[in-house]
Amino acid sequence: MRERTGDWPRRDFLTAGCVAVGVGLGGVGNAAGAEDRVRDWLRPYVVRKDSIDRFLDPRARVWARFDPQLGYLLRNSFVRDGVDGCSTLARYDESGRRRQAHFADQPCRIHTYGDSFTQGHQVSDGETWQEVLAAHFCEPIRNYGIGGFGVYQAYLRLLRHESTDEGAPYLIFNIWGDDHYRSLYTWRSLSFPPNVLESMSTVMFHANPWSHAGLDDDGALVEHPNPCPDEESLYRLCDLDFVVDRFGGDEVTHLLYARSTGEAIDADVITRASKVAGLPAPDLSGPEAVKRSAAAALHGYAVRVGVRVMERLDAFCRERGKKLMVLMSYSSSSVWHACNRTPPGDRDNVDWHPESFRAFLTSKSIPYVDTLPRHVADFAAYRLTAKQYVDRLYIGHYNPTGNHFFAFAVKDDLRRFLEPEPPAYRNDDQAPVQFDGYLPG
Repeated sequence: MRERTGDWPRRDFLTAGCVAVGVGLGGVGNAAGAEDRVRDWLRPYVVRKDSIDRFLDPRARVWARFDPQLGYLLRNSFVRDGVDGCSTLARYDESGRRRQAHFADQPCRIHTYGDSFTQGHQVSDGETWQEVLAAHFCEPIRNYGIGGFGVYQAYLRLLRHESTDEGAPYLIFNIWGDDHYRSLYTWRSLSFPPNVLESMSTVMFHANPWSHAGLDDDGALVEHPNPCPDEESLYRLCDLDFVVDRFGGDEVTHLLYARSTGEAIDADVITRASKVAGLPAPDLSGPEAVKRSAAAALHGYAVRVGVRVMERLDAFCRERGKKLMVLMSYSSSSVWHACNRTPPGDRDNVDWHPESFRAFLTSKSIPYVDTLPRHVADFAAYRLTAKQYVDRLYIGHYNPTGNHFFAFAVKDDLRRFLEPEPPAYRNDDQAPVQFDGYLPG
């Protein structure tokens, strides 16, 4: 794997990539005014100084805390975001691991990594799927999930901890929805629609720049460091000139811009992304074609990066004698589409974990659990509409009922994955945990 310490490929708006072909603001961009249009597109993303003040204040009651490599880790929080309008309590130790409710004093052989569907966002300590399984298995499961992380960022998080003496022999890597995309983002906030930025500027401020990954022209993984790795550089996000200079020429910014506006400021960016994704040459004949081509290029590129990251993770586990399992989780909209039998190819029904990714896992003998078919099978047991079914389990993220579903959707696979089996399923007294203090005598 190649490592790069510099920036993403940058483009000069007015010389290198802007091809004037007389289609105005649609299709391939006209060089005249291109920089101003991208500047206007980036303007809403300039960060307020008070948002960063709170984010960096160790005493502030905010959701996340700064990390030079990963962008952020999590803080203890009590946020009104739970089921039935309740507040949820989430607590973390210094390493960012979530507080355990079951068997926290016992040695642990199972560590879980991923994004907010691993972390258990919108439920309290003890209501995550890990704690449901820990209670059922009668052994601890540790939770290192961080809301908002992509495949690459969760991989870095895993390396940081599993390279120490506190690592575990069994690693569960949960991939949700657009986690592949997040691996690419230099600054994930640029992927958000402007109308949600205000809600991200106070207690929930995060998605600041972080370490990220891409591919070179040969399809090899290229790693990029955090472009804002300290407090001084973080405050520069408050300056529009810096935002335009640093992110306006970013390869992924170009893809996001084209996907949302239908204008390809630099045709070469979409062409290159399509090529490394293994896609045909993009159609840039008009605004709608540009949007479709940019979306397809971004999706294919992201999945290819996910494959390369998983290759590295698989190699790390093999070198260290660790066992790896991948869990695939889904958004409520994906579950709704699957239960509602939405036809394949519907533009609102994204194939987040495409066959190419699952085939890669199979080729590497990496066990995985795809929970979408298990949702569909569960849905068939009810007399509910697809929306009613989804509303039982989701409040954005899984509610406590949804986490219970997920735990038992993966239970049997995880049980077979572990050697020896969890204490609850063993027929001898050689359990991996000791129950002194739990049982009489």
